[in-house]
Amino acid sequence: MAINSSWSESCFSTGYHHIVVSHPYYSVVFVSMPNTNLTHHFLIAAPELSDPRFEQALIYICRHDKHGALGLMVNRPLEQARVGKLLEDLDIEVTNPQVMEDVALEGGPMYPEVGFVLHTGQPEWASSFAISENVCITTSQDILKRIAAGQGVGHYQLCLGHASWGKKQLDQELGNGDWLVCPADLTLLFDTPFEERWQIAADKIGVNFDYLSSDIGHA
Repeated sequence: MAINSSWSESCFSTGYHHIVVSHPYYSVVFVSMPNTNLTHHFLIAAPELSDPRFEQALIYICRHDKHGALGLMVNRPLEQARVGKLLEDLDIEVTNPQVMEDVALEGGPMYPEVGFVLHTGQPEWASSFAISENVCITTSQDILKRIAAGQGVGHYQLCLGHASWGKKQLDQELGNGDWLVCPADLTLLFDTPFEERWQIAADKIGVNFDYLSSDIGHA
């Protein structure tokens, strides 16, 4: 696993189309104005999404602008990748026993050897930026040493790899009905069991995938 010494991503985008979810018993409409920024939102993979890499994925959007988007999957644990062992492989001494039990997450298919720490708090680390008022992403090793010691970091998740979209790519996928969108919250981001996150995110916007038809697309 590598941890970036600096932040150098530049693939981000704006806006999304109307999304309509239709069923004989209900209809949910998501309407967005152009140039909507989806930073600090979840992308919920629609059941019809054809890419197996994102089947039932819940992706937290860390950055979104005119160049594209970058996000981290937050519901796919790597059961064989314990955070403590990964830190020891980086020659970081682990003194917090909980860290030896914490699992890393598959953040996405891009650069799976690169680690991203999603955490609460402020961007006070060497390579860190704020996503929202109390959520940051950090790619430098200084935060890992504090995690290993159980100091200075509240909630965190170590994600390996990321998902990214080029200019207008996410717009197109949203227009095709590949993703649903809901605002992010800390409970779902850090505390909800991984296997429940996809459906709970859908519940937040009134969607039950047991009844969801394939009628997702443009309004």
